[in-house]
Amino acid sequence: MWVGMGRIVLDFYGNTDGAKKRRLIDEFCADLRKQHFVSAREVADFDDLERCVIGISVVMPEDWNEARTRGLMEKIGDSVDRTAFARVTIEDYEITEFGGEPLASDETPYSESELKQFRKGPRRFLK
Repeated sequence: MWVGMGRIVLDFYGNTDGAKKRRLIDEFCADLRKQHFVSAREVADFDDLERCVIGISVVMPEDWNEARTRGLMEKIGDSVDRTAFARVTIEDYEITEFGGEPLASDETPYSESELKQFRKGPRRFLK
């Protein structure tokens, strides 16, 4: 599979309204998710009223190639440039191939005791 990760930094020069910033970011991320089927969320500078960092990720099937995945990330970047409500100061991304040969249906990376804990519920498994 191919994984694309990116970050967008927006500049809200002179902004003094935290609620407005949050609302605009939430709407912007929701639009990105709806238009491009990606994960998008504010990831840093939450308390800075004049700056916002949005993280984006996309997972593509292994029958795609790097160029096709890169094309999707560039399309997302173009969309951001057209629709951003604040000045885009940084827009970068990277793409990586993840995984390899899939496990056989009867193979698992977990021990039997880990599987038992996981079946009881993920919270117990993560402790």
